[in-house]
Amino acid sequence: MNAYAILCNPGHNRVYFEASLKMAVAEFNFFARTLPLTFEEVECKNIGGVDYLTFKTNLELKPKDVEFLTELSFIYALFKIENIGGEELLKPIDKAHNEFVDESIGSLLKYTGKTNEIFTRMMINIARCSQNNNKNIKLLDPVAGKGTTLFEGLVKGYDVYGVEIGEKIVTETYHFLKKFLETAKYKFDYSEIKISGVNKSFSAQRHTFSTAKTKEDFKNKNTKTIEIVSGNSMFADKYFKRNFFDIIVGDLPYGVQHGNVTNEKQSSLTRNPSELLEMCLPSWAEVLKPGGVIVLAWNKNVLPREQMKKIFEQKKLKVLNDEDYIQFEHRVDRSILRDIIAARK
Repeated sequence: MNAYAILCNPGHNRVYFEASLKMAVAEFNFFARTLPLTFEEVECKNIGGVDYLTFKTNLELKPKDVEFLTELSFIYALFKIENIGGEELLKPIDKAHNEFVDESIGSLLKYTGKTNEIFTRMMINIARCSQNNNKNIKLLDPVAGKGTTLFEGLVKGYDVYGVEIGEKIVTETYHFLKKFLETAKYKFDYSEIKISGVNKSFSAQRHTFSTAKTKEDFKNKNTKTIEIVSGNSMFADKYFKRNFFDIIVGDLPYGVQHGNVTNEKQSSLTRNPSELLEMCLPSWAEVLKPGGVIVLAWNKNVLPREQMKKIFEQKKLKVLNDEDYIQFEHRVDRSILRDIIAARK
């Protein structure tokens, strides 16, 4: 057997404390079922005073396997464990680097209430692995905030789209993204248009970036799309085409810092995500491809999992509820017990 160790990203531990390694094991097991390798003894192990996720395989990892494991949200470094003279030694293995933009983009913006970028990466991974398409993926975050999900999707080379009701928040995200692309010397085009419904039933502003790593890619239209709509997510099916997205990923509002509104004229924020889902989920499902997957995080303290599951099933979405999908519950703070739910159209 071949033994390996993964050093987890320290940013993961700062947020989740004792839950971080448990979640890492859950995500690893989720990934492992998609690889043609047999994994054994997946566990947390302390080596030299440092915690690692360790595992054994029947075959030595090949470059393709390493590339796949590099996609794990929490991976910081990968090692092969070698036993020499009775001592366990860690031999570094080069990680694959296929990022479309530098992975730091998700961590540059700092603000209260931000969803941790490593947790966001994990949700995207679960959504991607739960559906069949692995090429030209289109991702939607219908509660986009300042764009953490969009940035993490862009790192992976996806076309990313977001809806955010806060006009000021969208403006800040636009300025940040424009500056990032300019500083990194990415070639890009930008367009902005207003959208309105029949009899002014809704209004929105669409901000669209089309970008490429090189001038040659840009000329050949080998580009990625980053689009942010400033508007009510209830009208997502009016902003985007039917059956357009492969995956939908979002961290639902928690109240206090994270609030949501379901009506453009509503001034107060609701703590319970059930109202938001009742109003918006049909629209989100409409723009999701058949076989596409939606993964959402929410606070179980305000909405039990069974009620969450019932809302999805009432909207004709199949909740993925086997053991692999129910290992991600963790405490964020005293008032927030966060979990994720995944469902397929």
